[in-house]
Amino acid sequence: MARAKKAAAKKTAARKPAAKKAAVAKAPAVPKSVTNAESKVKLQDKAVAQAEKKVTQSQTKLDKHRAKIDAENTKLSKLRADVAAKREKAQKTSTAAAKRAVETARGRMNTARLKLQDIRGEAKLIRAEIQAAKKVVAREVKKLRTAERNFKAKLRDHERKLAKKAKAEQKKAEQKAKAAARKAAAKAKRVAKKATARKPKATAKKAATKKPATKKAPAKKAATKKPAAKKAATRKAPAKKAARKRTPAKKKPS
Repeated sequence: MARAKKAAAKKTAARKPAAKKAAVAKAPAVPKSVTNAESKVKLQDKAVAQAEKKVTQSQTKLDKHRAKIDAENTKLSKLRADVAAKREKAQKTSTAAAKRAVETARGRMNTARLKLQDIRGEAKLIRAEIQAAKKVVAREVKKLRTAERNFKAKLRDHERKLAKKAKAEQKKAEQKAKAAARKAAAKAKRVAKKATARKPKATAKKAATKKPATKKAPAKKAATKKPAAKKAATRKAPAKKAARKRTPAKKKPS
């Protein structure tokens, strides 16, 4: 039985709703328009960062191509010098081997020149890419500025509304305090009036209680004098009897 009772008590305890925690004073909720504007600013900031990243990547690519161009230029200058030297040699000897050497050197120089042209063309494309990326950055920055302005305007509007609400609440609280003060003053006035009205009544009651006391005092004296009158009466009684004795009794007619 005891176990069954314990199990039933546990079940009832589990069924009971948990005690509500004291409501913590929360900050006023930010409207969706402000949060959306803030999220747009964050997204736009990310877009600007990505565009700037592309610009930096293109710039590093261009720097690498410039290093290649410089290397190819040095190679081409060497090949040109080699071609010039072999041409002079062929002019002096005018043999078939010297002519073939000039042709091979010229072919190498031409291939190096074409390679350099290709690298320069790629560098031009990279420059155009950098310019396009910079334009994208400028466009994204512009969008970011407009998003920031929009967010600031909405935030100012929200803060203005909060300030207005706080002012209205403060005014309401002041009005309540004034009304409470008026009520307290009126109550104090009523209490003072009642107190002043009670004072003359109390004095009148005191006077009424004092007057009968002064009137009753002689009555008490009279009451004290009555026994003396009775004594006088008792004293006078024998004199009457003596008078009766002195008067002779009337004889009855025969």
